[in-house]
Amino acid sequence: MGHGAWKRSGDDLGWHGGVFALQQDATVQIWPGGATALSLAGYSHYLTFGKQTVDLFGTPEALLPGWFRKHEWEAQVNFYRGALFAELEDMALQVFQVPYRQFALKISTPERAVLELIHQSDDEMLFSGVADVLSGLATLSPKRLQKLLEACNSIRVKRVFLLLARNANHAWYGRIDRSSIDMGKGKRQIIRGGRLDKEFLITVPERFANAT
Repeated sequence: MGHGAWKRSGDDLGWHGGVFALQQDATVQIWPGGATALSLAGYSHYLTFGKQTVDLFGTPEALLPGWFRKHEWEAQVNFYRGALFAELEDMALQVFQVPYRQFALKISTPERAVLELIHQSDDEMLFSGVADVLSGLATLSPKRLQKLLEACNSIRVKRVFLLLARNANHAWYGRIDRSSIDMGKGKRQIIRGGRLDKEFLITVPERFANAT
């Protein structure tokens, strides 16, 4: 395949196998997250269909090796690296057994994946596609969400997530302790010309805003 990687003749290397190879290197922290992790976890019916994309996330120092970048995968690969969260180690990752393959991948849990989805999405998508996804996530773990929100470094992600969760009216929303989450200060514009939500101080489409 290229420098640093090989495959046996006749092997059909899909993106799952490529990511598995990446995860065998303990010095590289890269995992499927966001929309891809939600799809693998069984929430694909809430996601927009179209050309298949694979969303990979990594720590700030993570780099995709040359062989992975140059390979022609069956899907478009998007790579997001950065410090969306403080150090979580593997707390918010889970094991996904790849169907019809004898290997598994570490992927984001649904709780982490939905926060990654907000992080990777344009502002306009937050209140259409992302809101629809979150409306179907009725069984998220409030304990895991609490730890993730406390570790999240993005004020935008936290405010948007909690607003969408409030509007979805899931039972787990009421069990999140916002007093220990840094929500930042001041107003933030998410949607130009939108209405200010008085609770989370972000401008959003009118139907999402709480004006009281």
